[in-house]
Amino acid sequence: MVQQFSLGGRTAWLKRYEPESWLRPALVRLWNRLAARLDLNALRSPPRRTGEEAKRIESRRIEALRACGAPVPRILGEGPRSLILSDMGPTLAHRLKRLPRANDADILVRQTAHAIGELHRHGGYLGQAFARNITVGEHGVGFIDFEEDPSEIMSLAQAQARDWVMFTTGISRYYVGRMDVLSGLIREEASGLAPQVVVEVHRIARKLSFLERTGRLFGRKLATTGAAIGAMRKGFAAMGANGVIVYV
Repeated sequence: MVQQFSLGGRTAWLKRYEPESWLRPALVRLWNRLAARLDLNALRSPPRRTGEEAKRIESRRIEALRACGAPVPRILGEGPRSLILSDMGPTLAHRLKRLPRANDADILVRQTAHAIGELHRHGGYLGQAFARNITVGEHGVGFIDFEEDPSEIMSLAQAQARDWVMFTTGISRYYVGRMDVLSGLIREEASGLAPQVVVEVHRIARKLSFLERTGRLFGRKLATTGAAIGAMRKGFAAMGANGVIVYV
């Protein structure tokens, strides 16, 4: 649970690490079995801790990301199973929902994609790279919410690939009818990423390409996800045997 309050005249956030219901761990186990069966290990859900353990993971990850040069919250204080975190400004989700025109999203998405790419080039990764966990304030792009650590169950390349899958599919709702634009924005960053990350994202997109064809049969949300998979498949590259990056 997260609660906003004023601390010394500035906005701060009290984050409590409460126990979860039995349902989420059961769903995570089910999802992880499916992801493993489909050979999509980068999409498995890491263990999600609670209480003091979750607090320690978030504290550790914040400092590790800061060491990579990532804009993350400052830890202003702590208590039993809780942290007090500095404000990072409005989330990307908040900003995108309030744009007057669809084309206005491109500036924010390009800015965010570049920030994720920079983090990856410095050896970092996010874990939950959704628009609700990314901020775009007066000082630029920032990142929040680090209660889990993908490195517990996957490689760095897989963790970074996971970021791109979550980011691309998460913002796809703002690109309905404009997936070619989203593909182009993603391609701008893909060209500067580590080859093993590019190959892994492209492999995941190929594995999920059936959603491009069948997603529309199951409603608007899955149709949009399928279209986003196509944008990701085209935006990322397949690495040829001779080391040449080929866009498909």
